[in-house]
Amino acid sequence: MTWTPTQDVIEVQRGPDPGGLGGAYRAFGETLRGLKTVLGRLVEGPVTLEYPEDKTPVYPRFRGRHKLHRFEDTGLEKCVGCSLCAAACPAECIRVVAAENTPDNQVSAGERYAAVYEINMTRCIFCGYCEMACPFDAITMGNDYELADYTRSDLIFTKEMLLADPVERTPLRSEGE
Repeated sequence: MTWTPTQDVIEVQRGPDPGGLGGAYRAFGETLRGLKTVLGRLVEGPVTLEYPEDKTPVYPRFRGRHKLHRFEDTGLEKCVGCSLCAAACPAECIRVVAAENTPDNQVSAGERYAAVYEINMTRCIFCGYCEMACPFDAITMGNDYELADYTRSDLIFTKEMLLADPVERTPLRSEGE
C-alpha cells in the first residue's frame, strides 16, 4: 500500500543532504566565522577587571561565615559540646568532641565543653540548621562571604578560628556615609 498526499497535507521542502561538497562548504564557512570572532578579540588585548574595593551589601538574612561566641562578662565559651549542631547538619560537615570541665580548667559554663569543634567549609551548604539547633546561641552565621582559599585543608575551620574575629575586609561604606 503506497501513501499519496492529499489536499490537507503540506509537503515540506528539505535542505541539502548533510554530506558532500555543500556540507563541507558550510562547515568551512562556520569555522571562518568563529575564527573572525577570535581574531577580532585577539587584537583588543587582555582586559583585567580588578576586584571591587566596595563590597556589595548582602541580603539581611544572608548566611555567611560561622562564628562561635563567648559570654561577654566571664569570657567563657557558650558552646557546651552538646553536638546538636552536628546532628542537625544535613551535610555532616560539623565535628564536635566534648570533654569534661574541671575546677582548675573551666572552659564553658556547663559541665562539658567542646574540646574539638571543626566545620568543613568545603561540605557546608550554609543552610543555617546549626544556628537554629543550638540552644545556647553559641554558633551564628555572619555576613562575611569571602571564604575562598587555595587548599582544602585551610577550609576546615577549627574552634580557634571560629572563636576569633573574622578577618577585617574592605568596609561597605566609608565613615560618615
